[in-house]
Amino acid sequence: MKKKHLMWDVDGTLLLTGGAGMQAMLQVIKDYYFLDAFAFQSSLAGRTDSEILKSAVTFIRGRCHLSEVASLIIRYQMELPKWLPKYQGRIMKNVEKTLQYFQKEDSRYENCLLTGNIRMGAKQKLAHYKLDHYFNFDHSVFGELAEDRRDLARIALQRLQIAEQGATAADLIFIGDTINDVLCAQAIGARCLIVLDGSSKKREDFVEVAPWKILDALPDNPADLERLLDEA
Repeated sequence: MKKKHLMWDVDGTLLLTGGAGMQAMLQVIKDYYFLDAFAFQSSLAGRTDSEILKSAVTFIRGRCHLSEVASLIIRYQMELPKWLPKYQGRIMKNVEKTLQYFQKEDSRYENCLLTGNIRMGAKQKLAHYKLDHYFNFDHSVFGELAEDRRDLARIALQRLQIAEQGATAADLIFIGDTINDVLCAQAIGARCLIVLDGSSKKREDFVEVAPWKILDALPDNPADLERLLDEA
C-alpha cells in the first residue's frame, strides 16, 4: 500500500530538550575556539545545524570552510549525549500516542523526519525520549544535507520520486512549529501543519506565510488528526 509521508520536525514539534542542544553546541564552540563565552546572534528555531554552525564560525573568524563545519558537527554529536540528561526536557502533548497510531501496519501514513538536526543529533534526541523507533530514518532528511531548510524539502521530494514512481509533493506532509517549516514545505508546494504546543510563535506570527493548518496541540484522539490530513 502506498503511504503518504509525515515529515515531522523534532525540536518544538515532537519534544523540547530544555536547552540541551544549544548548550552542547556552545560547549563545542568554546572548546574549539577557546572562547569563555559565546552567544548566538539569532534564534536557533527552524534553522539547520549546519547553517547555525557556519554562521557561528563566520561570526568568530570572519570566514568559514566546509571542513570546519564538518569538524564541529562531529564534535557536536559526541557532546550532545552528555547534555541531554542534564536538562529537563519533555515530549509534546499527544505526540507519542499519535506516532503509535500512524505506525500501525494498515496506516496510510508513515512517520518520517525533516529536521534541521543532523541525523545523529536527531537520533540522539529521539532516543533519549524513547521516540526513535517510531520513524523511518531511510525516508527522512536531516540538517547536514543542506544549510537552507527549503533545500531539505527539495531533497525529500527528489528521493521520494526516485523511490516511488508517480510520487508528488502531495505525498509529503510537513509538521512543524516555525515559519521556516512553512517556507520549507512551500518550496515544493507541499502542505504544512503547524502545531503551536512547543512553538515560540503565536498564530498571528504565521499570517503572512499562511500554513495549510494551525493547531494549538495535537488532538487527544489521533484519528481526528488523520481525518484532518485526509482533507486534501
